[in-house]
Amino acid sequence: MLHDKSPLRRRSEQVLIRWVTRLAGGLVRLLPLRWVQALGNAVGGLLVRLLPGRRRIAMSNLRAALGGERSDAELARIVTASAQNMVKTMLELLKFPAMSDEQFARIAPVRGAEHLAEAAARGRGVIVVTAHYGNWEALALRISSLGHQLTVVARDANDPATARMITHARESRGAVVIERDQVRAMLRTLRAGDVLGILPDQHGGEAGTWLTFMGRPASTVTGPAALARRTGAAIVPGFARRTGDDTLDVCFLPALAMPRSDDPEADVRAGTQVINDVLGEEIRRHPEQWMWMHNRWRTPPEDLHDPEPTAT
Repeated sequence: MLHDKSPLRRRSEQVLIRWVTRLAGGLVRLLPLRWVQALGNAVGGLLVRLLPGRRRIAMSNLRAALGGERSDAELARIVTASAQNMVKTMLELLKFPAMSDEQFARIAPVRGAEHLAEAAARGRGVIVVTAHYGNWEALALRISSLGHQLTVVARDANDPATARMITHARESRGAVVIERDQVRAMLRTLRAGDVLGILPDQHGGEAGTWLTFMGRPASTVTGPAALARRTGAAIVPGFARRTGDDTLDVCFLPALAMPRSDDPEADVRAGTQVINDVLGEEIRRHPEQWMWMHNRWRTPPEDLHDPEPTAT
């Protein structure tokens, strides 16, 4: 279990993160992209060694999700690759504002753009769901570059200066960033027929609904399914998979078939499970690209009835 941090430690970490982010932001703008990615690999490998608590969480998650399919040595390699992918994603985000549209399009070609266009043509808004997988930041920027007005739901960094720097990078190609409690802004986006980007793959906390995620009970945010049920918006899964040469395979899947009955609560629950299954299936294909260090699976409440297992 990770211990709560003292206020002094939190403030010290915020200052450190602020200066590291500023240094990284200035450095990556000067370096070629390949050097930025090499730096990400080096820092990610180091983080695995410096954060033993997070490494233990990742190994525990992987053993539970993939332990019957992979050896411990393979799981350890996945943990390292996952940390490297996370750091590269953050450094690439800081690099993107310095790149031209043509450069960005070359490193992030798109497949399935017609699925996004068809969903948008319905005129009731589109919710793009993805995970902290591959380069999820590039996925958002690519949606904007395809000509869609995008609003992204994101959690700000704890340090305001760091948050401003990250938000500037996210908005560098036309996206708008809002926080998770700005429900009215989400509804305005969808009712205007625009695109809303949400990453519902992390722990949903006390407000989440306990469903199955990769075969295990997990508290899950129901926002995407609830918004779609309320507005009629389409839900389109999208991913920016990292390839072997560190280019990005951006792809959109057809809009999900969401349940709709006389029971809105049951529809939201069933629809959220559909989203969990799609995200879980993609993560299983390329587990090294997901954030296994996140404590996704917490202890369920004692009165929880086990969700039915799914095929993910």
